Amino acid sequence: MKFHGFEEVEHTADLAIRVWAADFYALLIHAALGMYDLMGAQYNPNIPILQTFELTNASQAEVLVDFLNELLFLVEESNQIFDQFQFVDENARLRIELTGYKLSSINRHIKAVTFHNLEISEGSKGLETTITFDV
Repeated sequence: MKFHGFEEVEHTADLAIRVWAADFYALLIHAALGMYDLMGAQYNPNIPILQTFELTNASQAEVLVDFLNELLFLVEESNQIFDQFQFVDENARLRIELTGYKLSSINRHIKAVTFHNLEISEGSKGLETTITFDV
C-alpha cells in the first residue's frame, strides 16, 4: 500500500488533485509534486538550484495554499522547480529550504492555487485533501 501520493481528479472548469500523506509536511511535498505533474514540468538536471522562503504559520489550509502559490511564483518568475524540501518550524514562521532545478518547459500553466472546497482531513492514509488550481 502506498502511504503517500497524488492523483488528478476530474473538475468541471479547473484542474484538481487529491493528495494523501502520513503527515502535513509530506502532504506539502506531494501536493507540490502533483502540481508540477499537472503542469507537465520538465527540468534540466544539470543546473541544480538552492532556494529558501518563509511562510507565516497559520492554518494547515493556509500554509498549503501559500506554499503552492510561492512555488508557482518561482516557476513563473524564475523558471525553477523543486523536488527536495526541508521544513523548519520557527514558531510563527515556517522556513522552507528547497533543492531543485532550472525549468526547461511546462505543458500547462496554472494561474493560482485556490481555497475552493479545500479541507484537509484525517483519513485511512493519514492526511488527505483535494486541491483545485485556477487555470
